[in-house]
Amino acid sequence: MTTVTTPLHLSRLFLNDRHRHASRDLGSPYALHQTLRWAFPGAGHPDTPLPDGERLLWRQDTTRDPHTDQPTPTLLVQSVTPPDWGALNARDEGYLQGWDVRTLDLTPALMPGRVLHFRLHANVTVRRRDEQGHSARHGLHRPEEQLEWLDRQGGRAGFNLLGADIIRAGRIRTRKGRQLITLHTVTFDGALQVMNPEALGQSIREGLGHAKSLGCGLLSLAP
Repeated sequence: MTTVTTPLHLSRLFLNDRHRHASRDLGSPYALHQTLRWAFPGAGHPDTPLPDGERLLWRQDTTRDPHTDQPTPTLLVQSVTPPDWGALNARDEGYLQGWDVRTLDLTPALMPGRVLHFRLHANVTVRRRDEQGHSARHGLHRPEEQLEWLDRQGGRAGFNLLGADIIRAGRIRTRKGRQLITLHTVTFDGALQVMNPEALGQSIREGLGHAKSLGCGLLSLAP
């Protein structure tokens, strides 16, 4: 069982986009999640669970390689369990070009009233019923709807949204076996105020919104 005081592990991974397996994973959120599971004890094999209490969250970004200063695909991965990223290269040599891991203690940041910057890549959807009473999830496409969605999330997650910019929005498609999954995603950058530290800490650990196993929901905070 995890608590709000349990430290988190935040990893930054540099994938080798010229590696066949890594290149495929960068185009498939489902395949990428399956690969990341290999870094956790016993979770790499199909139908085996992540360690007890684990909620693996990740987000795909592009940053500059610290060695070459060139834009390179980067993954931020948040986990409760200490990851073993060497296991990915042991399974498939050259998959990762490098990685670093640091431990996060959220306690000092989650002070009531504190203002923090954030980034969130989320699956922005709502559930609606049609005329026949059938319920289905729908993507939100207008910026004002997307920002209202984020404001509602804040009310549930223990923060007050002070403002946010939409820096990227669109559809992502991925396959899970024969099933085609379409995600409506938005990346937000903004500022929030901590209102309920316990609720916000829990939301950071569990992620916001849906499709958390497909690269959505990781809420990153900074001073």
